[in-house]
Amino acid sequence: MPVQLPDSDSEDELPPAWEERATSDGFVYYVNHQSKTTQWSHPRTGKMKRVSGDLPIGWSRHVEEATGKVIFVEEKTQRKSYTDPRLAFAVEEAPSQVGELRQRFDSGTNALQVLHGRDLSGKVALITGCNAGIGFETARSLALHGCKVLFACRDENATKAAIAKIFHEKEAAGSRCKYIPLDLASLRSTRRCAEQVKQLCKHIDMLILNAGVFALPHSITEDGYETTFQVNHLAHFYLTNQLSELFDHTSRIVVVSSESHRMSTLPAGGLSESDLCPPPHKFWSMLAYNNSKLCNVLFAVELAKVSDITV
Repeated sequence: MPVQLPDSDSEDELPPAWEERATSDGFVYYVNHQSKTTQWSHPRTGKMKRVSGDLPIGWSRHVEEATGKVIFVEEKTQRKSYTDPRLAFAVEEAPSQVGELRQRFDSGTNALQVLHGRDLSGKVALITGCNAGIGFETARSLALHGCKVLFACRDENATKAAIAKIFHEKEAAGSRCKYIPLDLASLRSTRRCAEQVKQLCKHIDMLILNAGVFALPHSITEDGYETTFQVNHLAHFYLTNQLSELFDHTSRIVVVSSESHRMSTLPAGGLSESDLCPPPHKFWSMLAYNNSKLCNVLFAVELAKVSDITV
């Protein structure tokens, strides 16, 4: 007769006396300290898991002299743990039925966790507005995993400081980062950025259109367009087209949008220039942001339709 396991709020929670471990080549197994037995399947769900064979960046494996036990050390903080840090990123083996599929990442997942175990050596990524925020974390994570990253940003000092931070963390990663001047409020600057990128690269593996502005007062760019619309959408559209010869079917283009695109008031038909670049008396910064983010979404949808690039 099977043993009745105690109730739990989480199906992944191990019953008392059980421990989760991983082999050096990435197979997860379970130890029952009470019965002194091991098994490959989770004692509650019956499912099997795998982890990457590599430790997360910044962790190392040691053997304690006094106990002979394996211990893991996070080099930056010198925090020690007997628990294999790879287990935080364990992935269930592919289920036999679609209904058993589970989400691997959620809103709490960071860029390093998404890229854990990936080798991006030889890849080239161009990221706009990546000297701070989610753009910086994306650039940092890509560089730490071997990717060459082009920082297309407006503020040279802030960008070089961001690259220096990555260099301080890992010299090889920082040396793979390069600053490219880009002011999205100027289509001339956008065109110069594209020309410089084409001189440096013959192929772009990842284009991440991340830069954006929010809650700006009404203003007009040197090109005659409302600033939020041009910076968040139009200049990114222009940059992508200028770089089109560097993409192929292996390239990936990410257009960073926002949930607020759902609150856009752009008409479904008969779109006019005044809808995209309203005059001062009809301008509201939040609405301008919402509309620009809807343009991002529509751009991504159309780009995916007309090209063989993954968007």
